[in-house]
Amino acid sequence: MIAVRDSMFPLLDLGEKQYPELYDAFVISPDKAVEPLPSLETLRATWKQQLGTMQAKFEEISAEEWFGRHTVVSEEEFLKEPHRNKLNILLTRSTHLTYHWGQLMLLK
Repeated sequence: MIAVRDSMFPLLDLGEKQYPELYDAFVISPDKAVEPLPSLETLRATWKQQLGTMQAKFEEISAEEWFGRHTVVSEEEFLKEPHRNKLNILLTRSTHLTYHWGQLMLLK
């Protein structure tokens, strides 16, 4: 979840990924293909740090900016499909996150 949320920084034009190495380890590579993985303690600390950074960045975005286009959609595409905005990215990623959160609760 850290790796996927990290990709939101460049997508929302909030800066570069903070933890690109986690994307390779947890999204690109098959399970157990990357060794060693970060410890649970490290991942928890990273999660909290990323949440703080993201919250601070979100507080800087005006309401109008949330309805602006994200970095993957071109200006021409955005004129035709204005729903492809930053707020839509936040909503769809947050909804998807709750799916995985539920999976984690089943493991608990």
